[in-house]
Amino acid sequence: MAKYMLFALNGPTEGAGDEATYNAWYHSVHMPDLLALDGVIAARRFKAVSSNRIDWPYVATYEIESDDIDSVLREMRDNIRPFSPTFDRSKSGMVLAMEITDQ
Repeated sequence: MAKYMLFALNGPTEGAGDEATYNAWYHSVHMPDLLALDGVIAARRFKAVSSNRIDWPYVATYEIESDDIDSVLREMRDNIRPFSPTFDRSKSGMVLAMEITDQ
């Protein structure tokens, strides 16, 4: 079975209390929604402490195992609850990488 890492790079909007609301939503809604999908086997979040040429304050990683990554991505798109209004789309990006080494 193929193994993937999805790196979600994102951050909150800049209003008063937005960061706390964004983090509460991310931990209690978004991550559980993604972890409930077939193929998503682990999730972790990090707050950036240093970066080079990027402006994303948070990074989430999702381990995925699937022989049909397109199906998993479709499920991510179609079967999660709406994003929090404190999720800043201008500070959002992602990288999907396929593992190329055996562990």
